[in-house]
Amino acid sequence: MRASWITVAAMLWTAPGCMSELSYPLRAGDVVRLAASNDQDISTLTARPWLSAAHQQIEHLLPIGKKKVLLTEDLLDESGRPIDVLGKYGLRYEQLDSLVFNVDGMSNSAQATGGNFVAGHSTPPWPGFEQVWIPINDNLSLSGRLGFAKKDGEPIDTNCVMILPGIFGHNDISRTRDLAAGLVASGIHALALEMRGHGDTENRYPDVYYTFGALEAGDLQVVSEWLQTKPHVQRIGLVGFCWGANQALTTAWFDSRLKNDPSISEQMAPHLRPVSDKPHFEAGIMVFSPVLRFEEVIEQLKKPQDMLVHPVLCSLQGTVENRFRQKHHEKTHVFKPGDSPRSLRELIDCEFARSEMGYPEAPDDTMDFFRMLPFGDLPDNAKLRRTPVPLVIVQAADDPLASANDVAEFILRTPNPNVAAIVLPGGGHVGFGPFARKYFYSLIVNFFDPRTGPAAEPLPPSIASKE
Repeated sequence: MRASWITVAAMLWTAPGCMSELSYPLRAGDVVRLAASNDQDISTLTARPWLSAAHQQIEHLLPIGKKKVLLTEDLLDESGRPIDVLGKYGLRYEQLDSLVFNVDGMSNSAQATGGNFVAGHSTPPWPGFEQVWIPINDNLSLSGRLGFAKKDGEPIDTNCVMILPGIFGHNDISRTRDLAAGLVASGIHALALEMRGHGDTENRYPDVYYTFGALEAGDLQVVSEWLQTKPHVQRIGLVGFCWGANQALTTAWFDSRLKNDPSISEQMAPHLRPVSDKPHFEAGIMVFSPVLRFEEVIEQLKKPQDMLVHPVLCSLQGTVENRFRQKHHEKTHVFKPGDSPRSLRELIDCEFARSEMGYPEAPDDTMDFFRMLPFGDLPDNAKLRRTPVPLVIVQAADDPLASANDVAEFILRTPNPNVAAIVLPGGGHVGFGPFARKYFYSLIVNFFDPRTGPAAEPLPPSIASKE
């Protein structure tokens, strides 16, 4: 039995195009624009009713036989408790990280995931985009690809969306390039950003280490302020995938946190930007496949994972080891019995030891900082109860890394009408372009469009009367 299982898995893994990165660019006619429904301007709705109304207009874009969707209001039962999301789809979480039981989810995931960062490699030029360096402080600027939407060859006044990479990702990934180009083609400016320790930022600043959201949340505020100085830029939006989605969620909380927030320790506080007077991402935030129980993944990655048993976890360990070797942590880190360069927790400890937040408790403090759901007896502090900007979580039921059940619990703990969620029947982990290209682009473009998104301002009477 095991031999036949291995044979099937190997055949699936090596099938041409099935388990490798592919490009899913926006095509002419892919985006279905939202219209007023029942004499109601959809742009006047908060995130939850907006998402329901938007989905109703574009649900026909989902694949035949894959139209069963759960919206925010569907994720809690009549008593207000989280439903068994996976059960609604006849799925079992322990079978999702499997090439045999979850072929579609695994395939969609692989086709939307790029390779590991290679030190010294730079992203080739993107047509219509410029390489920019955004100053964060005297010792750091972040690399990005910036593209402006145009009409008759001239930039238009519209929103700008920042796109975040996955953990230790970079801009030489088809998903990022395709989305950035699709936004610009749809009339929205786009900035694909490479964080501390990522891509060309890493190439230029190899001694500036990633802090898993602690300093990066403030960095994103600085980038937002930089974009606001640019002509033709209206409001700023934020998109993240996988860990980039976690980073976006953390930033949404950080941007609206209170002073003396319980998720920020006294030791950490002096390293962070002060509380903001106003939101930085007023065009809204959209996140795809956030790993809401990231600390559970950290625990799983403390032990070796088998590619044939848990291919997604094993692949993630490959990313961890790649980073470990790239930064030569094995030369300076003292391993305890059982430690491994494939352990994400070991990598986090190593990165912090070399960062400007090198105090001993920094890694544990950062777990409190980015925690989105309780972990053991450690609280999450319901971080997004106060966020004033529209925020949408997009999750797939067949995600092999992050359980859709966690989204239902997150909604329970976030009674905020500005925070909405949708669970799609397919897409795996971040593979929504491969799963349903037209739905994927239509949802994003309409959300960030300054006329149809939930953050849109009403048109002035003089303009509205002409339309």
